[in-house]
Amino acid sequence: MSDALELVHVPAAAGTAGAVRPPVLLVHGAFAAAWCWEATQAALAAAGWESFALSLSGHGASPGREQLHQFTLCDYLQDIDWALERIGRVPILVGHSLGGYLLQRIAERMPVPGLALLASVPPYGLAGSLTYMGTCYPGLLMELQRFAAGAMPEPDLRFVRELLFAPDTDEAHLGEFASRVQPESIQALSQLWMPQPWRLLPRVHDCPVLVMGAGSDRILPFSDIWLTAQAWGTRPVMIPEAGHALMCNTHFPEVMRQLLDWLQALPVARGNNKEQER
Repeated sequence: MSDALELVHVPAAAGTAGAVRPPVLLVHGAFAAAWCWEATQAALAAAGWESFALSLSGHGASPGREQLHQFTLCDYLQDIDWALERIGRVPILVGHSLGGYLLQRIAERMPVPGLALLASVPPYGLAGSLTYMGTCYPGLLMELQRFAAGAMPEPDLRFVRELLFAPDTDEAHLGEFASRVQPESIQALSQLWMPQPWRLLPRVHDCPVLVMGAGSDRILPFSDIWLTAQAWGTRPVMIPEAGHALMCNTHFPEVMRQLLDWLQALPVARGNNKEQER
């Protein structure tokens, strides 16, 4: 982990409640970086939420691309600890896919104002996903493994659409996304592929948790989303027909509506609204 990771800061819009609310920390999934949260950060700012989007080591503008495949989940957790220290206040945690898995580990060891998991890898890892993809989408799984290993330097749009997006996504959007994705650490993915059944035990926590799933997800089956919600004592919210990359799909407005409604209902938001009314 470096002292110069990419941490994109977007303040709340002027005149909003951002100054009295906790910030939001956004952590991306595999193959992506902080750039995948651009629309999310803009929407958060407009709604009065300050946000920070982290690029894990070897991703985006963070250093370490040349040693990407050496990074472990422990390295990524240290990256998040670095971001928390830089932010200086305990943030609300929002993670997608791999980022959601990492933030669950963070929330298990420290109190946070809220935890939002978007198409998140479940607490027990990707063993269920491997079975699901191997049974239902074996060709897609093989292509994904090739891309993760760097054997597919330029993913074709069909692969990107099937893996991450709703069927109606236009090619211009797919092309822009495909031009920015990157390989993922084989070390980190291998750790996630190892079954972790002990992590299915219900969590002892007192923070509100949002678990959101994609109805057309070809990476995570609904059972993974449901079991994640069960582990955190809540019920999942599903976005029908959306693909795995929830914050980059054509269904983004509904994803953002659900996220903002949840944020607004958090005790820290309600309490700060009362302070403003005074």
